[in-house]
Amino acid sequence: MVEYIQTIRHRNFTKLWLAQILSQVAANLLNFALIILVYNLTQQTRFANLSVSLLVLSFAVPAILSAPVAGAYVDYWDRKKVLVATNALRTVLVLLYIPAANNLIWILVLTFVIAVVGQFFMPAEAATIPRTVPKQNLLAANSLFVFSLYGSFMVGYSASGPAVAAFGDHGAYYVTAIMFGLATLLTAWLPRYKVDKKTTKLPRLHLFRQLKENWQIIRAHPDRSFALSQMAITQGIVFVLITLAPALSLALFKVPLQQASHFIIIPVGVGMLVGVICLGFLNKVAGRRQIIEASLFMSGLVLTLLGLSGQLYRTYHGEPLVDLVNIGLIVGGIMLVLGAMNSIINATAQTLLQETTDDHNRGKVFSSLQMLINISSTIPVFVTGILADLISVTKVITIMGVILFAYAIAMLISSWLAAIRLKRSKPQNKTGAV
Repeated sequence: MVEYIQTIRHRNFTKLWLAQILSQVAANLLNFALIILVYNLTQQTRFANLSVSLLVLSFAVPAILSAPVAGAYVDYWDRKKVLVATNALRTVLVLLYIPAANNLIWILVLTFVIAVVGQFFMPAEAATIPRTVPKQNLLAANSLFVFSLYGSFMVGYSASGPAVAAFGDHGAYYVTAIMFGLATLLTAWLPRYKVDKKTTKLPRLHLFRQLKENWQIIRAHPDRSFALSQMAITQGIVFVLITLAPALSLALFKVPLQQASHFIIIPVGVGMLVGVICLGFLNKVAGRRQIIEASLFMSGLVLTLLGLSGQLYRTYHGEPLVDLVNIGLIVGGIMLVLGAMNSIINATAQTLLQETTDDHNRGKVFSSLQMLINISSTIPVFVTGILADLISVTKVITIMGVILFAYAIAMLISSWLAAIRLKRSKPQNKTGAV
C-alpha cells in the first residue's frame, strides 16, 4: 500500500488519474445507456438486435481504423492539448444526442465520431503516465489505472439504467457531459508534455503504412511484443465474458444478470482491487514475464472451472450436488480470481510496454494496443455468441478456459526450456574466455 500512497501524492498523476476515472465512467455509462435507448427505439421493429449490433460496431470500428494514425499524431502533438481537446470535444458532442434522440442514423454517426475522438485520448493518456511519476512508482501508477479502467466499466454499467430511469432518456447525456467537462478541467491543470520531434512538419499518414511502421516498432523488442499480445488476449476474453454474462447468469442462477450481479460483476471488481494490492508484493519476488505467465495459467484454470460450474446442478439420489447459495459462492470466488488475474496481467504488461518503449513511440504502441484489443475481441465475441446459441454458454466458457490453460502451459514450458538453454550456455562462454 505504501507504493500507492506515494504514487497518489504526485499531484500531476492524481489529476490525470481522476480525469481517466471521470472520462472512462462517462464513456461506459454512455455506451450502456445507448444500448438501452437504441433497443427501446427499435424494439417495435424486426431490426432491434441488428440496430444494437450496429451501435456496438460504431464503438469498435474506430479503434481498428483510426488508432494507429491517432497514436502517431499523439507522439507529435503536445499531449496535454490532446487530453484537453478530446475531453472538451466529447463534452459538446454528447449533448448533440439530445436533438437526435429519435434518429437512429444520427445516433450511430455521433457514436462513431465520439469513438474516433476517444482514440486520441487513450494513447495520449497512457503515454503521459511515465511523465507524471518517478520510474520506481510506474508499476503502482499502472496498477491504479488498470483498476480504475475496469472499475469504471462496472460503475458505468451499474449507473446507466438508473440514470435513464431517474432522468429520462436524456439523463445519461447530461451526466456524461458533466463528467467529460470535469475531466477537461483536470487535464487543463496538467503541465505541458512536449515530445521530441524529428521534424517540425506534421506527418502525412496512411493507415497501412502506419500499421507497418507500428508493427516494426512493436517487433523491435521481444518484451514489447510479448506484453502487447498478452494484453490483447486477456482483453479479448474480458469482452467475451461481458457478452456472455447475461446468458451465464441465466444458466447458473436462473435469473437475469441484474439480479445476480453480486455473484458475477461485483466479485470481479473486488478481485481487481485484490490484484492491484498483491502486485506490489509479486513484483518483488518475480519478474514481469513470470508474473504474466503465472497469471495466465491461473486464468485458464479458473475460467475452465467457471464453465464446469454448470455441472454442479447435477443430482445425486434426487438431490443437487450443490445448492444455489453455495453455487453463488463458488462462482463469486471464481470471478474474484479472474478479476485479480486480469488486473495483474494488464498492469504488469502495460508497465513492460512503457519500460521498453521510447517516449516518442509510446503513442503509436498504445494506439496499436487499442486496435489489437478491438480486433481480438470483435471476432471472438461474434463466434462465441453463435456457439453459445448452438451448444451452451457454459460449454463455450469451458472450451475457452481449456484453450487459455493450454496456451499458458505452452508459454511456461517455453520459458523453462529457454532458461535451461541459457544456463547451459553460460559455462561454455566461460570456457571459451579462458
